[in-house]
Amino acid sequence: MKNKIFAACLLITLSGCIKDVLDRKPLNIITDDDVWESKELVDIYLANLYDAIPIGFLNRVDQSNFTDESSFMDGTYVSGYGNQWLSLNTGMYEWIRNVNYFLGRIGTSSLSEEDIRTLSAEGHFIRAYYYFDLVRKYGGMPLIKTVQNFDNNLEDIQIPRSKEEEVWEFIASELDSAILDLPETQEAAGANRPTKYTALALKSRAMLYAGSIAKYGQVQLGGILGIPSDKAESYFTASLDASQKIIDSKHFSLYTKQYDPATHAGDPVANYQNIFLDENNSEIIFQKAYSFPDKAHSYDNWNIPEGFTTNNGSSIAPTLEMVESYEYIDGSPGDLKTDKEYDSPTGIFEGKDPRFEASVLHGGSPTGWGRDVQIYRGIYAGGKLYESLSPFPEEPSRRQVGLDGPFSSGNFGKTGFYIKKYMNIANRVVEPGYSDQNYIDIRYAEILLNAAEAAVELGRDKTGALDAINQIRGRAGIKLLTAGELTLDKIRHERKIELAFEDKRFWDIRRWRLGTNLFRNTYVHGLWPYLNYENGKYTYTYKVVNGYPIDDGYPRIFEQRDYYSNLSAYVNSNPKIVNNPGW
Repeated sequence: MKNKIFAACLLITLSGCIKDVLDRKPLNIITDDDVWESKELVDIYLANLYDAIPIGFLNRVDQSNFTDESSFMDGTYVSGYGNQWLSLNTGMYEWIRNVNYFLGRIGTSSLSEEDIRTLSAEGHFIRAYYYFDLVRKYGGMPLIKTVQNFDNNLEDIQIPRSKEEEVWEFIASELDSAILDLPETQEAAGANRPTKYTALALKSRAMLYAGSIAKYGQVQLGGILGIPSDKAESYFTASLDASQKIIDSKHFSLYTKQYDPATHAGDPVANYQNIFLDENNSEIIFQKAYSFPDKAHSYDNWNIPEGFTTNNGSSIAPTLEMVESYEYIDGSPGDLKTDKEYDSPTGIFEGKDPRFEASVLHGGSPTGWGRDVQIYRGIYAGGKLYESLSPFPEEPSRRQVGLDGPFSSGNFGKTGFYIKKYMNIANRVVEPGYSDQNYIDIRYAEILLNAAEAAVELGRDKTGALDAINQIRGRAGIKLLTAGELTLDKIRHERKIELAFEDKRFWDIRRWRLGTNLFRNTYVHGLWPYLNYENGKYTYTYKVVNGYPIDDGYPRIFEQRDYYSNLSAYVNSNPKIVNNPGW
């Protein structure tokens, strides 16, 4: 532990933030005891704990590629959803040990009582999030709440799995402790640290998940997996209560800087897009902050259409199923009319929910990268299809296939669509390690969705649930729902759209136990545009495609075992751990 603290100190020697400590002792002899006497060093320790929360722009492969939202450009993930690395977390107990140590030592500090209470509350929040990530992946896991002393006693410190219900209850108690002592607001310097409302927001989410597992899951392994169904009501109630406290506080609001839902003035596309680019706006409850060059990421480089770059790119390719999930502005189903001919590459998408245009790039989408997105698979002219990478004979300045594909090979999206959400469209610098958008983990829209879902699950406050959903739809710029239209399926659909590509869908599919029906020999579909050339004019037609190259011809299969992840790594390190069924 001392070595880790020492290494963390080295990283910030140039910042001057621990000058008082360095003036007292040379850096190479700062001891563990020194840390707990310095607010600055304690904050450094906490920063490492926060950074270990498994959220953020972590890797080129996104969780949306394990759902019906998108396909990875190298091919669709068709099975083993409980054994994909984003559904695993084999290193979390190292960090649980670290936060346990933190909570044990902070109480011995000579810092002020107020600082100790607040810092302890932060530790409880962090530990709750660690266990939340474990339980949503694996079900019941060992509850280790205190520091374990390693002294040739390996068998004594190897703990068996707790019941899943016990883990959810522990998360609730940890968050209640955090809520009690966290401040209502943070000063600007601590803007990304949690407040009471951050802890309430995580409780809103966690208790909603627990309620769903109790209602839709099954108790297995003597309670290590699953929650008794009679507990669903209490968890949904806890979620709704937490959400309502946030709503009533009026500390947060939906982002409406560029579109007014009441007057319909402004641009709802730009407004929704900028939720994820306008830093520290009124909707953000908890985020992972990035900055260039000290702490940057590569989201833009990973996801820009390959035609705009020479490395990486095209990692998230939205599916046709996802595209058609976006309704039209008038509230009608979002199915595209592929049996028509269009005069422009954007014509087929006219009238769609503005959140679609803010989240998905398609042929004709404008960018700040020097040109519009150019997607088409080939050109029909004179009864012949031209579909090579060569110039089109009738207009040699145009290639026979669009600059952004779709191609059957290489780093190009195969579905005919690319991701736009979170992308900095105005930024032409798309090299690795240059992006600095913050990752928004919890925002106010999710709290409204949580409240609506919990209320309908409980069969209460339908008026409040309808208002919550219509606040979101109104901000999006689409038709509001009537009381008769408010169903659980409608709420789930609204959640799918509003939180699309935000690492929520995979966990929703799991907690609702939808996966085995959603992916039952299911093929992913794309939509490939084609140009028709006649008398110097181009028109656009579309072909629905599946199989190779989108998924290599293999259907998606979500097995019963995929509702809980593979625990082999833990079984190998602890013989008291029993693996989940099917693994």
